[in-house]
Amino acid sequence: MNGVPIIVAGLKSLPVQRVHVVVAPLIELGSALHVLGQPKHHNREEWAQNVRAAMSPALAEQSRTWAWATQAIRATPFVRVTGSPDRTDFPGQVERMRRIPARELAAQLLRPVSGAGDPAAARKWGRSRGPAVTALVDALIDQPEEAVGRFLDFLAATWQEWFRDEWRTVQPDLVARSRQIEDVLQRFGVAAALSSLDPAVSVRGSSVVIAKVQSSRHDVSRRGLAIAPSAFVRPHVYVANIPGQPLLLIHDAGADQGSVPSAPAILSRLTVLAHAGRLEVCRAIASEPRTAGEIAALWGMDPSQVTRHLRALASAGLVRAQRQGRFVQYALEVEAVESVGVDLVRLLLR
Repeated sequence: MNGVPIIVAGLKSLPVQRVHVVVAPLIELGSALHVLGQPKHHNREEWAQNVRAAMSPALAEQSRTWAWATQAIRATPFVRVTGSPDRTDFPGQVERMRRIPARELAAQLLRPVSGAGDPAAARKWGRSRGPAVTALVDALIDQPEEAVGRFLDFLAATWQEWFRDEWRTVQPDLVARSRQIEDVLQRFGVAAALSSLDPAVSVRGSSVVIAKVQSSRHDVSRRGLAIAPSAFVRPHVYVANIPGQPLLLIHDAGADQGSVPSAPAILSRLTVLAHAGRLEVCRAIASEPRTAGEIAALWGMDPSQVTRHLRALASAGLVRAQRQGRFVQYALEVEAVESVGVDLVRLLLR
């Protein structure tokens, strides 16, 4: 599990001038559409319901049709850093995309189902997402002009019907957060700026480590780095690795989310609990504290084995020992056990 985090290397060779703090509506729209498709784990169900209720039937259907482009790995247009002189001009960005060759833009849209741009792989994994996505993927490959036109019309309609107002609401906070990051960047350097983004981001030697269940290493010394605060991306820290572009980090611009235990720490707790004998010991002390001898006697277990189980549970922070006269009683740390699932989900969603 030591290789699980994402490593951002090459920071010492990266000039501050090649680190860009980005506030761009198209990047934010990618996060907003992701939330619209999966609002539950973002705790934005009411927001998503209100947005859908205000949509025209045509846009609602388009939003469902293109939802796959913002699930898990976003299509390239939503994580593009370069190519626009004014990233805050959403209609202008859409018009500039219309001038991109249709087949090139179609390939960018296929990224969620074919990271390497292989049409055969795109067709295969498109089919796994149902008939509507199958038809759209086939159109992007076989009729890119028509399919790309539909996508750009979808963006324009989304801006007109609801996202323009949403952007006006969130943009001031994103700008304020970007200024804070710029200040840290200029005063303390790249590593300090990155570690200030989120509790999941930390400095390790000359690199920055992002606590995600995704083993990869990115050297940004030559390609550059971009940072985009977002009002929608929580609880994720999204790392967009687009060839030929700066590595893009999208992070929550809001309040501190609190720390998430490391993958090794969570794995340790899961490993300790994945044993029938230790679960039996946990059950014995779930309702009241007991000594190792009492557990062994009541549950018909070997006393030395019970002691070993209790030591393992205590070292993982799942059990606490408390002295009662000449006896040592053990009690289950209920909140710690409950947090195992929550911490695991939060780590996976990073």
